[in-house]
Amino acid sequence: MTTLNSVLIVDDEPAVRDIMSRWVTSLGLQVKTAATADEALATLRGRHYDMAIIDVMMPGHDGLWLATQLEREHPHTAVVIATSDTNLVESRSENPAVADRPIADFLVKPFQRDRLALAVDRGRQWRKQSLEELQWHAQLGFEVRDRTDEISSRVRERRMAGVAEIDALIAITTDRVPDAVAHSERVARYAQSVARKLRVDHATSPLLEVAARLHDVGKAAMPDALLTKPSPLTEGEMAIMRRHVDAGAEILMSTATLVDAAPIVHASHEWFGGNGYPLKLAGSAIPLASRIISVADAYDAMTQDRHYRTHLSSSDTVDELLRGCPAQFDSEIVNAFLAVLGGN
Repeated sequence: MTTLNSVLIVDDEPAVRDIMSRWVTSLGLQVKTAATADEALATLRGRHYDMAIIDVMMPGHDGLWLATQLEREHPHTAVVIATSDTNLVESRSENPAVADRPIADFLVKPFQRDRLALAVDRGRQWRKQSLEELQWHAQLGFEVRDRTDEISSRVRERRMAGVAEIDALIAITTDRVPDAVAHSERVARYAQSVARKLRVDHATSPLLEVAARLHDVGKAAMPDALLTKPSPLTEGEMAIMRRHVDAGAEILMSTATLVDAAPIVHASHEWFGGNGYPLKLAGSAIPLASRIISVADAYDAMTQDRHYRTHLSSSDTVDELLRGCPAQFDSEIVNAFLAVLGGN
């Protein structure tokens, strides 16, 4: 089945819309036209189109504004930008207006039928890849769901056999993500030292240690394809990987003895300024234990080698922590962490 059957042409010039419509129709595709960005969006509310050829200069909202709306509301519609501005095309990799947008092709006006046909073909390839990525991400999501349920079930079975739940989870994580276990043990030691420096309530300290040791337990539910990928994850794959905090919290909520650690683990990747995940909590809405774990986690991650990058020096990592205040990290906790590192 073809991945591209319909095209929406958006241009304020009737003659241009007419000739492009005839050319696209001759390629065996269904065509709809719109004279403005707002008309195009209204059209898309009534019917999906596989591809949109959009003129940049139009009255009202311009074509780049429309491209942004399509990215948000119709992310699998292939977008081709038509413009007479050669500078926009030639410098697109450095132009923030277009560099980060998923644009399938650019058409420089005036263009001929053959060039339009090439743009349609590029749109078809872009859409095919987009749909394949969608299917891939869905497959990864189902795998996360299945693994999360499986881990919860295995922990219940081991509890009934007399195994402590924390030991069962650490063993399961060691089997799948051994580096995560060693990392979490270091994070727990850092977190405990910071808690003492901050004079955190002694009653909170044991829970902080448990949450720190298990803050990455959800990674045991992540697909092998992501855990073993030798190169950096794509944006879509990273979105799946970020679900490890949801998986970890869900696994802990299914236990009998570790439930209280669940909200701490769930919030361990929130940012102090509110741009973290999964809930975009900010400031004191983030549990103190989570804020402590966040700093310790970041320091240890940056000072360890990864298969796709080498570690930072301790001094460079300290600089990164300071730069991250207060957008990512709680400054008070970073200061306490640095005092611990300095032995003060």
